Amino acid sequence: MPDFGLNVLSKSAVLLLIVSSAFIIVAFSTDNWLANDGTRKSHFLKIGLWNACFDDFKDIRHHYDRSFTGCRHVLDEEYHFIDDFLRPPFFIAVQTFFTFCFICMLIALGGTAAYVLCFTYDYQVFILQALGWVTLTGGACGFIAVVVFGALGDSRDWMPNYEHNFLSWSFALAVVGTYGMIMTSVLFFVEAKIQRRKIEATESNATFALDHPVKS
Repeated sequence: MPDFGLNVLSKSAVLLLIVSSAFIIVAFSTDNWLANDGTRKSHFLKIGLWNACFDDFKDIRHHYDRSFTGCRHVLDEEYHFIDDFLRPPFFIAVQTFFTFCFICMLIALGGTAAYVLCFTYDYQVFILQALGWVTLTGGACGFIAVVVFGALGDSRDWMPNYEHNFLSWSFALAVVGTYGMIMTSVLFFVEAKIQRRKIEATESNATFALDHPVKS
């Protein structure tokens, strides 16, 4: 990574944010949060935050005699008939919190780019603290999302043949990305504290020099 006037801790925070963001983007946009293991014929194939894939799937409550095949957006008009089954309250909560995580990630990336490219000592501590809070908020939202989905996504009360379903790689990337966001926030807060102490020490030395001028 180019120097950009950053120290090792700042570089580590920036690099970790970039890697975590890559994981979150992939998790946010792919369809493998929950998948069928394929060992048994199943009408459910896989689902992500925004797409669900079925093979001749019919409403398990038998409210509709319509079947669904292929992958579609969960808000697609075709899935309107099974929306209350497809998106129970816990899944809507997961979508909401992970979307907040995604938005915080975008804000953090923009703020970090501004910090790196338009570096200014005048607002250094403030910017680092702001980045710390944004990444911590994003990490907290992501943490809630993955905990809720981990607890309820693979339960017997949602997709059929639950014993043959498993939490898949998109979910794993969401977990890693969320953890990375939280660790990034820690690095930003630590760096802000270090820089504040440096500024206070510099100001203290300057005050001491003014109060005790060197006599020739």
